[in-house]
Amino acid sequence: MADSPPVLSQKPRLVAVPDALASLPLEVIDNIFSRLHIYDVVRTSVLSRAWRRRWESLPTVDLSHSPGICASDIDALLLRRGSAPVRAFRLPAKDPTWAIWSYFHDWLLCLSRRGVRELTLALSTQCGIFRLHSCLFSCRELTRLSLTSCRIPPAPAGLVGFPNLKTLRLERVAVCAQEHAGREFAALIAASLMLENVEMVCVKLHGDGPDDEWVIRAPNLRKLSILGPFEYGGITERLPLLEEAIFFGRNCAKFLTGMVGITKLDFSFISIWPTEVDVLEQLPFLFENLRVLSVTVNFCKMCHIFSMFCLLRSAPVLEELEVWGWSDGAQEIETNSEFLNAQCADHIFANLHVVHMKKFTYLVNEMHFLEFVLLKASVLQVLYVTLDFYATCSNEEVVTEIAEYPRASSDAQVIFMGREPESANNECRGFITAWESDDEISPNEARPRRRQRLKSESVAQVEQLQEELQNLINEEEQVLEDKSRLNKEISMLHKEFDKYYSYLRSAIQLICKAHNIECPLDQPPRHAAAPASPSDEVGNACSIHATLSDSSACLGSFSCMLTMCNFFLTKGTSGEGGAPVDTTVNDSRAGPPENHAIGDPGNPRVDSSDDVVISAADAHPSPEDHD
Repeated sequence: MADSPPVLSQKPRLVAVPDALASLPLEVIDNIFSRLHIYDVVRTSVLSRAWRRRWESLPTVDLSHSPGICASDIDALLLRRGSAPVRAFRLPAKDPTWAIWSYFHDWLLCLSRRGVRELTLALSTQCGIFRLHSCLFSCRELTRLSLTSCRIPPAPAGLVGFPNLKTLRLERVAVCAQEHAGREFAALIAASLMLENVEMVCVKLHGDGPDDEWVIRAPNLRKLSILGPFEYGGITERLPLLEEAIFFGRNCAKFLTGMVGITKLDFSFISIWPTEVDVLEQLPFLFENLRVLSVTVNFCKMCHIFSMFCLLRSAPVLEELEVWGWSDGAQEIETNSEFLNAQCADHIFANLHVVHMKKFTYLVNEMHFLEFVLLKASVLQVLYVTLDFYATCSNEEVVTEIAEYPRASSDAQVIFMGREPESANNECRGFITAWESDDEISPNEARPRRRQRLKSESVAQVEQLQEELQNLINEEEQVLEDKSRLNKEISMLHKEFDKYYSYLRSAIQLICKAHNIECPLDQPPRHAAAPASPSDEVGNACSIHATLSDSSACLGSFSCMLTMCNFFLTKGTSGEGGAPVDTTVNDSRAGPPENHAIGDPGNPRVDSSDDVVISAADAHPSPEDHD
């Protein structure tokens, strides 16, 4: 039968491996790429054919993690996108030449045509205050706008604001206007009906003064932050949805008049005016929803203390109080119990559960206020106390004095937090100076981290720590004493060893001299390869033993001595005719022959140095008796 034709083998078909990255949702990929350097994002085009142009259509262009990028790369990045929309653009500008050559104008124009929604431009202080192009107002799709170290141009006529803007953050920004920057800025906020969060950090409103009249209207505003040294004019109209407000500057008390439903307030009295005290004293309402209050008070000034109590009396449902001490100078008056009771109201501290006392310097007025809180807060649960770094008192003094204060609440616990670090004194209530920082830092993120807590109701725990420290010191001293004692014992053992070594050496030399033989200890030891005389059994034995023990000269010599003694005392020594020779030394100072036996007469080997020392001590008199 004819052979069947051979079957041609087919090459195995390659199975396409699924692209795990390509199966991810676009939002996840965009989130991953926004955390990488833009150069690494572009390099992903080599992963596969599907990824070749993926980076050009990503909705987020985040350059905040791309140090060293140049202006030409940003130009190429925006031009390569074509008509792809840009949802978010973040750029921290560190190169001052970008402002000189007005690169931002071209970038803003390109972004306004791509429908940008989130825009973050943070210029360095080295760039100065760069004036942005008016095309900024053409970004109608903006939902978040954050500007740092720049100048906002006057708004064009007929501007209706940003209809989709929800977050507005301005830091080290100058707002220009045709007539009055305060009024135009208020009009911009009022026209942005979706605005929920406004944060102003060191914002300069050109032409604005403390007596100017303009009104902030924002029906959907939930958070308002005003921080800076400028004395703004204007007031706030009723803000029905406002939940949180932060005021750290001058002439800010009047803004509280439109915040009836606020739940969290952070207010500073460092630079408060006497007129602001009158405003707080005559508030036409109570904060019925205010549950968290943070204040900065100089307990040396009466206007600060009066203003703080004005707010406390206006907060009947307050649950958490945070008081930052910022005291300097001499106390104008001592706020004793009589003064504090005069400022009190029936509902004050009625619902207070948690109190934070921070950066205290142990002033009399500060301690009086702390005692007043413990005495009036009937439902208080915990009181945290933190000392300023430069406070002159010790931690034990503060803990001891607070432990003696009477308390209205049986559940109240006092937790001493220690001292603020020295670096915290360079911060103003935890807010980093806006003119010295190039990074975007929110007030909550800039606050110092909470220190480790040291819980103590009295000085008992401090004494316990001191006792444990003293025990550790005593243990260290005991270890040093034991070490010194061991060193002395080792030194004595060395002396005993040298004594027995010297004694055995002299004994062997005396035996050799009595029998008129050459002492091997007076000659260098022979090597094992050197020829030895058959009749010289003593020298041969000593040479072999010394060769085996040449790793230690001292122990080798010592073993040689013992071997010599054992050889003489067990086998005896012979003269030329081989007759036995009496090994008794004709000297009254020498002991009997049986006293010179070491160990087993039939085993001249020495096992250990310890046994050698004990046997030598038992077999021979002391060197003093021998002499």
